[in-house]
Amino acid sequence: MDAPKPTKDLRIAANWTIIIAGVLLFLIYFKALLQPFAIALIIWFLINQLKYLIGLVTIKKKRIPAPLRTAISILIISGTFYVVGDLLVVNLEQIINRLPQYELKQDKILKQISDYVQRDDITERLNSWVDSIEVRPILSGLVNSLSSMLGSIILIVIYIVFLLLEESLFSKKLKILAKQSAGEQDFADILQKVNTAISSYVNIKTLISLLTGVMSYIVMLVIGVDFPVLWAFIIFLFNFIPYVGSFVATFLPSIFAVVQFGSLWYFVYVFIAVETVQILVGNYIEPRVMGRSLNLSPLVVMITLTFWGLIWGVLGMILSVPIVSVLTIVLAQFPNSRKIAIMLSETGDIDSYLVHKEAKNTG
Repeated sequence: MDAPKPTKDLRIAANWTIIIAGVLLFLIYFKALLQPFAIALIIWFLINQLKYLIGLVTIKKKRIPAPLRTAISILIISGTFYVVGDLLVVNLEQIINRLPQYELKQDKILKQISDYVQRDDITERLNSWVDSIEVRPILSGLVNSLSSMLGSIILIVIYIVFLLLEESLFSKKLKILAKQSAGEQDFADILQKVNTAISSYVNIKTLISLLTGVMSYIVMLVIGVDFPVLWAFIIFLFNFIPYVGSFVATFLPSIFAVVQFGSLWYFVYVFIAVETVQILVGNYIEPRVMGRSLNLSPLVVMITLTFWGLIWGVLGMILSVPIVSVLTIVLAQFPNSRKIAIMLSETGDIDSYLVHKEAKNTG
């Protein structure tokens, strides 16, 4: 005899609660192993994207052999990461060396604030608060963290090597797995939709972020902000974080400009200039290039952004959109979970996600 419906529903809810709690604990307690693997997956994905682009190039009407395309892709991405990492360490070391010059302008800035608010108690509080901040240890710790990433880099490299070695066998395993499940073609179509969505997002977002970073670099170079390469890289990286990333990336060089020039007005100049770039690219160029390719609810994006940010920090924030996008595509394929996919989407129209268009009338 079947269990009563309320008891059955309660059992299902309890099972899902245990599964979600288990996954959450796994993500938190094993993040030291999982984060390098996630980074390795990103780099492996970039290698494959670059390998595909190189494959479009023909020499005497012949394509470059696959092993050579892989080697070229690895060299380009390795060189890019090395140059970027070296620039970050050099810029941070230069900031530490110039720190005494910036600290001398502290009193001038506080005096400007005092003259503006005309309250001595606020000035005293600001003085004590600024004195309590130890900037040098923070920056030194950041440099040491970048330098000590060598251990993680070795692990990441190992993961990438095994991913590349498993690449040819992985497709065979997926075909075998597909034959054991709903159907090989359906399974391949779902994977193709996931790959297309993520590839489109990563490629377009990278180009848009690069454009934003380059334009911001030019703006800061014109204004005279120190270390424009560092701030441009931060803007490029944080542009992958939806909504809050662009604001944070604009705020950081604006605060630094106040310290560098010893004037509060430079916060306004830099903030308006960089934010103008963000608005121009984010509100006018990006929508026309990207359109509604992901079709994700802004509320859902914010919730997943907060969730992944809490457990995995900046890396989690960057991965939040691709993760929820994959989840939405997969959930859309099954009648029992299609309603969840509709709620995760922005417009409620998930036809583009479906392997079979007629399936939209079920569930």
